[in-house]
Amino acid sequence: MKKFIAIALLLQSCWPLDLGKRKDGNFLEDVVRLDDFNSEYDDYNSDLPSNKSGLTTLTFSSKRDRKDVFNLVSYPAKFSYDKRLNLEKYKPDGVQYDLFRDTGALEGMINRANGNFNVYGPKTLMFGEDIQDSGQKRNYFLFFADDSEGNMQIKYYWNNDKGIEGPFHFDILNSAADDGYPSFSTMGDKIYFSSNRDGNFDIYEITIPRVDGEKITPESLLQPLSYTLRKVEELSSPSDDKCPYFYDGMMTFVSDRPGGLGGQDIYHATYENGKWGPPINAGERVNTSHNEYRPILPRLNNFNYHLMIFSSDRPGGKGGYDLYMTGLEKRW
Repeated sequence: MKKFIAIALLLQSCWPLDLGKRKDGNFLEDVVRLDDFNSEYDDYNSDLPSNKSGLTTLTFSSKRDRKDVFNLVSYPAKFSYDKRLNLEKYKPDGVQYDLFRDTGALEGMINRANGNFNVYGPKTLMFGEDIQDSGQKRNYFLFFADDSEGNMQIKYYWNNDKGIEGPFHFDILNSAADDGYPSFSTMGDKIYFSSNRDGNFDIYEITIPRVDGEKITPESLLQPLSYTLRKVEELSSPSDDKCPYFYDGMMTFVSDRPGGLGGQDIYHATYENGKWGPPINAGERVNTSHNEYRPILPRLNNFNYHLMIFSSDRPGGKGGYDLYMTGLEKRW
């Protein structure tokens, strides 16, 4: 009996402590190379749909298939917790794990997007999950940019009750220059993207007027009756500023502005009280003298800090650009 009580007390004292460490960001500082997904070719520009169970789908641009151009690839993925946090490939075995893949919404759109040209910056969007107050069912989107027409143009496929429709040009974002990497606010009133329409790459913002209680639809987001477009001067610089990703009041992007560690560095900034704070270099824990590229902040309810996935051509990987994962900052 005494032995049983001792074991029970041990479990009571250790197990919650371990959970507490994980919950409070025990893995926050780790920079983990995602070797289950990396290859000897360039792998970057990832996307991870919102999920609540730790089971998801990792989509990214890679040269592994066509070798000379980037096309999109996608794999089932799950988070694992051992001595460190990891993201690894997952065999579903009939278990529901991701709305995009379970309904066939993702593969069909990816197959249609790929071709003998570069396909960059996948961004998935689920109305009812990623856009608040939409009240829509089966409105899944895949956004990307390709250079099939010369310059990079932002396009999307729409998977709804009618099936897959598109590709559509995202006309309110595109110009005669290179445009890419759209990112959306959860209220459907802001869209951020990057463009070199003024010479170098800068970060741009579309603002769509919304009224309280308005039902946001795909049409009102993608083809709004009115909107304003501006360069986000607070985040842009005379250097190249690319790949904005907005979530939960935080913007991440990359820049080769002076004062960095070399090449493209990851920066982040917070949006509070209607204003952008100054861009902050993510520092030596994340950035290197090589290039870091397209940081994303997936919508993950099972973490109390911003988990960030990015790519880098630093030494030590499988070859070219590889995918990495780390924590950025605590959310609460």
